[in-house]
Amino acid sequence: MIVNLMPEITAGLTGSINWNDAAHLLVVKSHLSSTLFLGQSYEIFTNFQKAWSHFVSTGQIGAFFIGIFIGWFIKGIMP
Repeated sequence: MIVNLMPEITAGLTGSINWNDAAHLLVVKSHLSSTLFLGQSYEIFTNFQKAWSHFVSTGQIGAFFIGIFIGWFIKGIMP
């Protein structure tokens, strides 16, 4: 995002930089680029669903809970 701002900010380096304009430009660019994140969020949920189903189908969830139980048990024994 900051790389996209460089041509606009460096163009004003011959004089003084108006920091209000630079901050406004940063806010506008961040709002425009936020729609890209929203459009890609469904792919993240799909990947999470695939990872969860793999975690359950391979039995790793059982090993996870057994590990939590054994760790809790050992913690209770140790002073």
